[in-house]
Amino acid sequence: MAMKKQNGFTLVELAIVLVIIGLILGMAFKGKDLIDGAKVKNMQAQYNKVVAGFNIYYEKYGAYPGDGCTGAVVALGGAAPVTVCPAGNRNGVLDNANETQSAMNILQNANILTSADIQSVFGQPWGVTVSGNTSLPGTSAGTNYLSLVDAAGAPQAAGDVRFICALDRLMDDGINSSGVMRSGAAYTAATDCWAQSGQGSLGIRLLP
Repeated sequence: MAMKKQNGFTLVELAIVLVIIGLILGMAFKGKDLIDGAKVKNMQAQYNKVVAGFNIYYEKYGAYPGDGCTGAVVALGGAAPVTVCPAGNRNGVLDNANETQSAMNILQNANILTSADIQSVFGQPWGVTVSGNTSLPGTSAGTNYLSLVDAAGAPQAAGDVRFICALDRLMDDGINSSGVMRSGAAYTAATDCWAQSGQGSLGIRLLP
């Protein structure tokens, strides 16, 4: 009686399949790393745009956007929109929520920044901390930071710590409590940023 021939994979075929699966997984993980790295670089680029926007506005109007605002910003339409706010004392920093909340609106109404320029990778827009808010470690009075803020101009713990840590390492000293960038998350220059978890606050120095 003839035996029925059994069909199956050879060891070579199995090895080829495993190699292909490994390559696909490797590309997937590498692709995620590239996307995460691009998000960090995007945050740095946004910060540079905001700093440039503040400087452009200062050169044009002789004051920083929001400085001296005592109420809501009013945008007057036209081919070249004019942005005004109730005027108060100007001192070179943004001292209260009226001033900080006005700053980004003014830059957009003046066509210096767009809404996309200030939309963070964390899903909410960048804002400016009120001068004198010391909730970020190592900060002092008289300084404004680009941050994710609440209505009172205080930093929120709303950012992914992995990206915050990686951004600090990219553009500063990688230490949460010193340098241009500060964070409520605990990390040092020796921390593996991508092994961290949770959310934290951050601020990147704007003024003075």
